[in-house]
Amino acid sequence: MLGVLAKKIGMTQVFDAEGNAIPVTVLEFLENVVTEKKTVEKHGYNAVQLGGQTETHENRVSKGEIGNFKKKNLPIFRFLKEYRVPKEIVDKYEIGAELDPAEILGAEGELIDATARPIGRGTRGRIKRWNQHRRLMTHGTKHHRQIGSAGAGTNPGRVFKGLKMPGRESHDVTISHLTVFKYFPEKKVVLVKGAVPGYKGAFISLRKSRKKGEWNKSALQVGKRQAA
Repeated sequence: MLGVLAKKIGMTQVFDAEGNAIPVTVLEFLENVVTEKKTVEKHGYNAVQLGGQTETHENRVSKGEIGNFKKKNLPIFRFLKEYRVPKEIVDKYEIGAELDPAEILGAEGELIDATARPIGRGTRGRIKRWNQHRRLMTHGTKHHRQIGSAGAGTNPGRVFKGLKMPGRESHDVTISHLTVFKYFPEKKVVLVKGAVPGYKGAFISLRKSRKKGEWNKSALQVGKRQAA
């Protein structure tokens, strides 16, 4: 399902017609420009790639992405997001087209899903981050919670990528069925009822929520559920 990109501004509260205070998250829509179209024939799957947050410092973007943008006469975007969609949606948009968020997400009162990287739990050790066991607790052992050897020193003489080591613990989080409270098209701002994951200034991916019947249909297509 196609989505749009936004930036989290913060939280506030608004009052409805009855005087009730409603907590909302303020999100600012990014450019949402189609930067690439992927098809089954060329890439093995159908998808639309969107770009947001125009970047003026080229050293913050990889050289491959910069070359791809310049080849298509597009500005340099800092944030890219790919959405897998049916082929008819891929054919609907051209590279360089800017999407209308209200058209993708629906009118006020519709339900949407928000995906972002949360603040996280900070730097964690290998035991809490990867659920590994500790080393011996006898008196002669002085490395109870350390990682131990990370690889041979002579050959290959380096640490392989993907090794489970201490580091920042954080994963993308999706909050489902949030309500679109109000659009402000002139400011490219939307108010979403409730809390949205991510810190202030974080990039948010917004999608229209799927209904229960649509989830069952998707499960049937991939073979995870038997038809009644």
